[in-house]
Amino acid sequence: MDGVFAFGCNLNVVARFRLREGMTLTAEEVGEIERGEVRQECFDRAMGYLQGRLHGRKELQRKLMRQEYGERIVEGVLDDLVRLGYVNDEQFAKTKAMSAAQHKHHGRRRAQMELMKAGVKGEVAEKALDEVYEKHDSVSVARELVRKKVAELRRLEPMVARRRLVGMLQRRGFEYEAIKGIIDEVLGDEAD
Repeated sequence: MDGVFAFGCNLNVVARFRLREGMTLTAEEVGEIERGEVRQECFDRAMGYLQGRLHGRKELQRKLMRQEYGERIVEGVLDDLVRLGYVNDEQFAKTKAMSAAQHKHHGRRRAQMELMKAGVKGEVAEKALDEVYEKHDSVSVARELVRKKVAELRRLEPMVARRRLVGMLQRRGFEYEAIKGIIDEVLGDEAD
């Protein structure tokens, strides 16, 4: 490196490879530096995604793979992010489940589907859902949703209104057994 521009690279790459004027680099070392530059670019892109909101590992992996960094580089960056504490599937799952329960007013089943879509499955998802929905009163949330909706459905035939309420609550992830009682309570028993 003789002080004349040869190639550009991120300051972090300069520090990582301890680049300085007067160094002699082989073609292999230049190739390694170029791969380091791509890795740094991938890391910076991942950090940009994480600045906006939490991401699970699989979700972040899908986004980074669309950028064509290559699987080895993406996996290495994700391992670094996990090690540094920026990516934590347990925390992500709990936050996403809590958002579904408290802000979006979704039932457990819908929250589970959203976690699966985000790439969080199995024991991690179940633990987060158990933790959030154990403390969350889904029945009262479903009751409130029905009460808000029932005024506009009063003009419909009772069976049509019942069917629409059931459909709305099931799309939100509530179990039929839980919502049947609420709908009977608000609209009257089906036999009536």
